[in-house]
Amino acid sequence: MKRRNKETKIVILGSYDSGKTTTLENICEKILKIDYNGTTIAMDYGNIDVNGKKVHIFTTPGQERFKFMREILSQGLNGAIVVIDSSRGFTSTDENIIKRLNSNNIPYVIFANKQDINPGELDNDGIHDVPIIPTIASEGKGIKDGLNILLNLMKS
Repeated sequence: MKRRNKETKIVILGSYDSGKTTTLENICEKILKIDYNGTTIAMDYGNIDVNGKKVHIFTTPGQERFKFMREILSQGLNGAIVVIDSSRGFTSTDENIIKRLNSNNIPYVIFANKQDINPGELDNDGIHDVPIIPTIASEGKGIKDGLNILLNLMKS
């Protein structure tokens, strides 16, 4: 008898200091952090239950020197959240992440984070048909709505 997989893997990706860990903290009640002086060096992890399905959520380090961790954690993912610091805009790291998600047909959403610092829209030149959700992770604003949008994208 074939078992149905009732578990989902989402990875939160983005550049250094974009708000990935804070985003995770607003999604999951308890998280495991692997950091050094407050900077993620391997991953952060949490999980939630959505309609009887366990959703595992990982964050990756944003520094380029930890690109290998992004690649390891991205294996087998079902969806992704790309957190962009809207006060900086898209970095080359963000662009590479998005290119990889697109080439692998992974459903994802973009969180335009830090709207309290730089409110407004990101210049989404070249990014089409991807929901961009304004967020303030430090206040939890937009996070749950964005997660629900991603989960709906993953169903289709």
